[in-house]
Amino acid sequence: MSAQLEVPRLEDLNDLGIAIEPSSQPWVVSVIAWANDGSTVKLTWDEIAGSASVRWLNGDDVRLALERETAVKISVRDECGVIEFRVWSHWEGLAGQLIVTVGEHVTVHDTLLHT
Repeated sequence: MSAQLEVPRLEDLNDLGIAIEPSSQPWVVSVIAWANDGSTVKLTWDEIAGSASVRWLNGDDVRLALERETAVKISVRDECGVIEFRVWSHWEGLAGQLIVTVGEHVTVHDTLLHT
């Protein structure tokens, strides 16, 4: 079992213009943001498993699907009108950061490096 995943408080996300989808399991949550180009990004996390997944959709087409089983922290914020999802991960000498921005378009930066 992984260490506790640090996640945003749901009440802090209410004013960001995103959808919050709790599941039947209170430790699993999805948040959805929409780009102006019609794309949708869904970030789902599981606090107990220490995992996160990102799905970038353009209509019914999956543009990108990423999984992180070693997530240690997740943030969701509004940066000047652009929604930013960040997932930090760390495991046995590797550390990474996944940054997905959702604004006019969707951008993804994924870094995984030896520590």
